[in-house]
Amino acid sequence: MRDMITEIFSDFSRIIVFLHIISAAILIGSMFVMRFVIQPVEVDIPDVKIKFTSCINMMRRYIVFLVPVMLIIAGTSVFMHIGLGFKNGHPMSNIMVHTKEALWTFITFNFIYMYFKYLKAKKGFDEENYIETEENVILMVRYLIPLNLLLALISVYFGVILRGY
Repeated sequence: MRDMITEIFSDFSRIIVFLHIISAAILIGSMFVMRFVIQPVEVDIPDVKIKFTSCINMMRRYIVFLVPVMLIIAGTSVFMHIGLGFKNGHPMSNIMVHTKEALWTFITFNFIYMYFKYLKAKKGFDEENYIETEENVILMVRYLIPLNLLLALISVYFGVILRGY
């Protein structure tokens, strides 16, 4: 299996690295837009029902958007990890790769947690419990997305350092 992945990576390395970088850029950009562009506009909507309808629909679309992007990042990272031979290379690069894996694992679990918070917000909205809806939406947009954004930026920085090895 390792030989097959190494061979595929050697044949398509530019495409795999490109997909990895563009997916990370799209993910980071989308988190930035959600937190610093869309959320401040949503706060200014005076009608609670319209505001939460918009938030619930936006979060649903965002979560659907995240799944393929995260899968592309995970898949390309496996090809890059094995194809670039980090395990047999410089010890520091191997440590950084594992640190990046840990960061992305945490980011993934955080997005899964966000999905459950989205379901609670949707349930609260359907039951017209706007306090529960607001609490879950605020948790996602003000805290969980910025946390993932910070962790993703740290991971990108480690990726830039790895390209130097």
